[in-house]
Amino acid sequence: MSAGTILIADDEPSIRAYLRAILKVEGFTLLEAADGVDALQQVQQRGEPVDLLLTDIRMPRMDGIALARSVVEAHPKTPVLYISAYPFNVEEERTKHPSRACAFLAKPFTRKTLLAAVQKCLDTPQTRAAG
Repeated sequence: MSAGTILIADDEPSIRAYLRAILKVEGFTLLEAADGVDALQQVQQRGEPVDLLLTDIRMPRMDGIALARSVVEAHPKTPVLYISAYPFNVEEERTKHPSRACAFLAKPFTRKTLLAAVQKCLDTPQTRAAG
């Protein structure tokens, strides 16, 4: 059984490579995007939900919050793990959009904190994507 499919959206190639190195070893299928527009196109072309959207908050063309809003509009049960080097109030976002925000990781983060956050998002019963 696959560990699931994660869409990584981050404009920094080094961050995507770091995430890819950690998550691939754990058995996840990965999709990657350099910004929100690219990520949204991948979700639309895929036609089925990803198990987790892992997105940077600040990106060119479309930021992570707008991306999450669009993905969840199409696939309401998709959990979102936000990452950023900037402060972000995930509780405030969860209050505004309860079905979307499952966790926030401040950059830089460790392999251990990343995997714990991913597991938390995937274990949340109401947000597990059907598949």
